[in-house]
Amino acid sequence: MIFRIAFKNVWRNKVRSLIVIVAITLGLAGGVFTASIITGMVEQKIRTGINNEVSHIQVHHPAFQKNFESRYVIPDAMGVAASLAKMPAVKAVSARTRIAGMAASPNSATGIQILGVDPLQEKKVSTLFTTIHDSAGGYFTGRHRNQIVIGQKLATKLKIRLKSKVILRFQNPDGDLTEAAFSVNGIFQTSNTMFDETNVFVRKSDLDQVTGTDNGIQEIALILQNIDDIPAAEAAIKAKLPAMEVRNWVELRPDMGMITSAIAIEVYIILGIILFALAFGIVNTMLMIVFERTRELGMLMAVGMSKSRVFRMIMLETVFLTFIGGIVGMALSIGLVGLFSHYGIDLASMSKGLGAFGFDPKIYPYISTVFYINLTVMIFCTGILSAVMPARKALQLNPVEAIRVD
Repeated sequence: MIFRIAFKNVWRNKVRSLIVIVAITLGLAGGVFTASIITGMVEQKIRTGINNEVSHIQVHHPAFQKNFESRYVIPDAMGVAASLAKMPAVKAVSARTRIAGMAASPNSATGIQILGVDPLQEKKVSTLFTTIHDSAGGYFTGRHRNQIVIGQKLATKLKIRLKSKVILRFQNPDGDLTEAAFSVNGIFQTSNTMFDETNVFVRKSDLDQVTGTDNGIQEIALILQNIDDIPAAEAAIKAKLPAMEVRNWVELRPDMGMITSAIAIEVYIILGIILFALAFGIVNTMLMIVFERTRELGMLMAVGMSKSRVFRMIMLETVFLTFIGGIVGMALSIGLVGLFSHYGIDLASMSKGLGAFGFDPKIYPYISTVFYINLTVMIFCTGILSAVMPARKALQLNPVEAIRVD
């Protein structure tokens, strides 16, 4: 009975109730959509970072990560890679030679990381080859020796283009300085301009021929069937390779892990502030309703309605008002997020600034189901807290004095 009365009371002044509902709807929809953009940017950054740069898990010699010295190779690396590829959780494995060196052109020179790879293996672990546009060459096409794939930022810095010659200088396993000319076969362009400027890819077989010896494997990269398998797979690999250093993507790129944690908190702070502001509007509206219905509430208490029922009625009216706006707001936000997650939001005009921080210029908003569940709880709590003051105000009414109010 009290539920029906409270729900009907919400619509006694339709205009006022609709204004509050619209305010809650727009506030929530705006907050959720903003949160979805932030979350989408971070999700894309992590996905791109994993697919193009670090993979899910990497294996190195324990001393390699300290100074990235190429002499710290993984013993029997190809056997280790083959063994890891047989693990059920592992989708693909790529063994890489990683050497610090210098890239030089007739116009400029800069320090870089040289990655010697098997192109077929690398394509299974990294999606970097998909970032090479049709007009920017290919990913080790043809059988020509000494091909190199470089980033657009590095190509711009060295002032080179497709088929240009690049001189790579680096130390061979004996510590002697080696240099060789490589022809630019492809130019990739990821959302991370720093990565594009500091990494080049060559065939490992070409690198070995240049030095006249096996440069070894300094890095084994793994992509798993599912990102959620990382903890179990990492533990299994550590047990299998106790003498090697095994790291997941968060340990390899702590900046990405930190952003993930920070954004999760930031999103809830944003919504918390919006709900806090909306709560003041709800409290103000419900206080006005209590003052307007002073005579009515006094009469109800005079004819026998207990104060606890009056308290529950005002509480329910506030909760209904909040929940109606909350449900409509979430429905609107689901529609907005769904629409823009399909078409994306193009921020090409800000691509340089976003690229400097490793973000894509086209954003696909994203919000998890868990977020909506938590948001429902937050809306309910907002309704309850907003109802307390108006409901207590109603309890303070003296039935005799309230009836006399005109």
